[in-house]
Amino acid sequence: MTIALTIPAQPHALGALTVRRVLPGRARQMVGPFIFMETGGPADIPRHLARGVPEHPHAGLSTFTYLIEGAIHHRDSAGFSETIRAGDIALMTAGRGIAHEELPADPTSPLGEHVHFAQMWLALPDKLEEMAPAFEFHRAADLPERTDGGCTVRIAMGTAWGLDAPTTCHVPTLFADLRLDAGAALELQAEYEELAILVLEGDAVLGDTSLSEAALHILKPQPPALRTSGGCRALLLGGARFASSRVIGGSFVASTEDKLRGWMRQAQLGKFPRIPRPQPLERS
Repeated sequence: MTIALTIPAQPHALGALTVRRVLPGRARQMVGPFIFMETGGPADIPRHLARGVPEHPHAGLSTFTYLIEGAIHHRDSAGFSETIRAGDIALMTAGRGIAHEELPADPTSPLGEHVHFAQMWLALPDKLEEMAPAFEFHRAADLPERTDGGCTVRIAMGTAWGLDAPTTCHVPTLFADLRLDAGAALELQAEYEELAILVLEGDAVLGDTSLSEAALHILKPQPPALRTSGGCRALLLGGARFASSRVIGGSFVASTEDKLRGWMRQAQLGKFPRIPRPQPLERS
């Protein structure tokens, strides 16, 4: 066997969309720094239901939405505003506290939204839990990519297949987008303590194990090549085993229960930063 554990997705509603959560799971909380992961779509959301995700706070983590298809607009309390499209990576590090929202990229379009995405949180190490909030953005065209033998790999975080992504990693981290043509095989050249793979579409086999779509498959060390008969697309993620335990609650991740309760209390009291809004013009 090459799979240490398979975490089945837990579906739940996010507005008009059904999303499938794979982390944290009952049997496994984290893979490297990844402590939260869910996927949504592909789906078409009618315009009157395409409202995005309203303003909410985070602390103790970094977050990013990786778009497989579609586009969203990110805005946060640190003043960053960016439209994120398929293949881009926008890494928001909350540190001691930030608020953000994710809105339709074109709210005036009568056609609604086509969405397909993976949403992830990465825990921050103890010494960076209360760092100043930060945001960085990299276009898909600026991320390293290679194609060989019917396999295309794009590295959004970390280093693998001789490619090194420009994205900041607060601990050793890997996030890669894999696309295999029919009949292709890909050696998983990624030297990280913990790795997992999630198949977005198509058929995929690792050793003698067929990988089901949407579930998260935790890999054993030195896995065999990933193979497909009809073609597939998958996400490979992981990193260094986290040095200390984490607790998660609401939209916060912390190294201690006391710190988590403190952040949740701040949120209840409305003490987190708010996204700046345009001031109404004064009438003379």
